[in-house]
Formats: sequence, C-alpha cells, structure tokens
Amino acid sequence: MAQQVQGVIAPGKNEPVRVETIVIPDPGPGEAVVKIQACGVCHTDLHYKQGGINDE
Repeated sequence: MAQQVQGVIAPGKNEPVRVETIVIPDPGPGEAVVKIQACGVCHTDLHYKQGGINDE
C-alpha cells in the first residue's frame, strides 16, 4: 500500500526549504521501503544550495 510521508524539499538556489507530503509508492520486486529516523546535511550541501558550487 502506498504511503504518505513528510519530506523536506529544497527547490532551488536561495529558495527556502519547505515540508511537503510525498507519496511513496509500493516497493517493486527486489525493493524495500526503509524508515529513516534521522539524517544530516554536510556543509558542502549547504554551499551547493546557496549557489557556491556550480552544476557545470
């Protein structure tokens, strides 16, 4: 059964993050759904989000 969860979305450079409801589909053959209890963001991720690292 598909699940609805809360996810943090970082839409683009210098845009604020937002919390949205995301639908997680049923896992397919050989797949699993994993519950995430915590995560971290490294400084490089923040630097990229703020435009300090180019996509090219």
